[in-house]
Amino acid sequence: MQPIWLMQTDANRVLNQAGNLDLAHGGHIVTQPFIDNFVYMGDGGATIGLVLCIGYLVWRKRASKQNKVLAPLTIVPGLFNINEPTMFGLPVVMNLLLIIPFMIAPMLNAITTYCAMNLGLVLLCNGTVIPWTMPPIISVFLATGSIAGSILQVINIILDILIYLPFIAALNKRQLIEEDKAE
Repeated sequence: MQPIWLMQTDANRVLNQAGNLDLAHGGHIVTQPFIDNFVYMGDGGATIGLVLCIGYLVWRKRASKQNKVLAPLTIVPGLFNINEPTMFGLPVVMNLLLIIPFMIAPMLNAITTYCAMNLGLVLLCNGTVIPWTMPPIISVFLATGSIAGSILQVINIILDILIYLPFIAALNKRQLIEEDKAE
């Protein structure tokens, strides 16, 4: 799909240069920056919500030993959309408990962003291809040229946290029980 998204990104760039970037003039909602910056925040699975949930558990002093070690290793890379420490450190890979939010979070991000752009609440991505490692908030401001896009991204991150929180809490509880048995 990436070649199609890139073509749509370029079409939006041309419309933006002509001053006609909107749906009425043929603007596209689903572009490469839409996918990179709104749907997959924190990389695949929108794992920025997961990383922030782990950080929250550690901050509240309710985290397992594994999560206490994992939190500082995942937060900084997670903010730059690098999720391998999370994927293999938690692990998310081969974890049936986390597959549900891993699939739901990006879908919800896509739906909320698509609806916001379709309703005109957020400007379409302007054709600027933002590096996928650009941190949230800044990335969407550059992609849309609008504070509204950054606000929507914050809303999506909060939704991702709410999606991941019950699942990571259950996993954390399981890890705490295993740690108690090991001692």
